Amino acid sequence: MNLNRSTKSDLTTEPPLLGSCCYAMPLVNSLSGGKTSSYMAKHYPADYNIFALVRIEAEYCKPKDESIVKYASDKIGMDFIATAESDKTLYVMRDLEQLIGKEIIWTTGETFEKVIFKKKALPNMMWRFCTTEMKMKPIFEYCQNEIKQVVEMQIGFRYDEKERANRENTKFKTIVGQSANGRNKWDEIYWRELKYPIIEDKKSHPHIVKWVEETGLIFPPDSNCVGCFWKPLQQLRKNWEDEPQKMRWFAEMERKMKRKFKKEMSYDNVKKIGLQQDFFFGTGSGCQAGFCTD
Repeated sequence: MNLNRSTKSDLTTEPPLLGSCCYAMPLVNSLSGGKTSSYMAKHYPADYNIFALVRIEAEYCKPKDESIVKYASDKIGMDFIATAESDKTLYVMRDLEQLIGKEIIWTTGETFEKVIFKKKALPNMMWRFCTTEMKMKPIFEYCQNEIKQVVEMQIGFRYDEKERANRENTKFKTIVGQSANGRNKWDEIYWRELKYPIIEDKKSHPHIVKWVEETGLIFPPDSNCVGCFWKPLQQLRKNWEDEPQKMRWFAEMERKMKRKFKKEMSYDNVKKIGLQQDFFFGTGSGCQAGFCTD
């Protein structure tokens, strides 16, 4: 374990004093299920590898492979129905665990439906509560409840996307108690220091592609939630071809909420647009959250 890292014994509202102690913070790899964070898990070992699974309740999206359903259920400690992401992500995380020879911890929050109905809204580019509630919060809560220390967290950003490294937050806003009148008290808890090992080593997209080809891991052609609002309309149109049941779920959420994920058009109307054959598909969502995408 690297003793040059600073430490903090408890989660706090304030950052630790760097260099103030000789013990190391626990090192965590935040895994998205994509290529770059998987590369990170293999080449930059950590004390913990953590993946947050986005769940949905639609039976028609349930994987046909009962073995992967059971595997996911066992990993999250509850019955798994389906995910808003590609089912291939489930296999990637299973196979990656074997490849790195170390446990990958799966955590999960409320289902996407529950989050939407609680917020009475759909997430969009202006209000990305999906990432906060279903990616960041479960990982924060795992660190808070199981590790019980401020952690040093490695994020899988490549050197050719290093501008994303400046957009991360080291604090998480959460309920810390109740006031005298019974209302929840909120505060921002300092819970992680951030590290970008792939950027530090100047590894770019070609390095990741070469490694993926060598491993034989089969990643989904399009990363993250199938109907993510960050994706271009043409990618969403292609996903109607490749993942019709998942896209059906997103379209149903729009109809139920009488709102849209993308301001340009509803996902039902996305299905009707022509498919541009020369579009460069599979480029990912472009999400800047640090948990959803590579």
